Amino acid sequence: MSEPILDLASMRFLNESAIRSHALRCSARLRANKFTRVGEDFLDEVKADVEAVLRELRNKATLHMPPALIPNESFVTGVLKDRAAVILDELVGRIVQNKVQRQPSRG
Repeated sequence: MSEPILDLASMRFLNESAIRSHALRCSARLRANKFTRVGEDFLDEVKADVEAVLRELRNKATLHMPPALIPNESFVTGVLKDRAAVILDELVGRIVQNKVQRQPSRG
């Protein structure tokens, strides 16, 4: 339970180009183009937030349960994976949007 669900910094689980693009679109629409670049620190914060959400989801599912038995097969179909991907995309988009809105203006 203490092991990380995903180490988003170690592998390419998120599309950083799409995150940068979405952050700049959010800046244009919500912050009057105050930001023209997306730094590595912003991407690292997004990765940390996504990992925290996934960890929270895992912890809610395993609360007050005995240790899990490792299944021999996958329980998740391709359709569920596709639906989960849509939900995760929306979630990451919302995380990026909230980060853009909370970024202090420099100047």
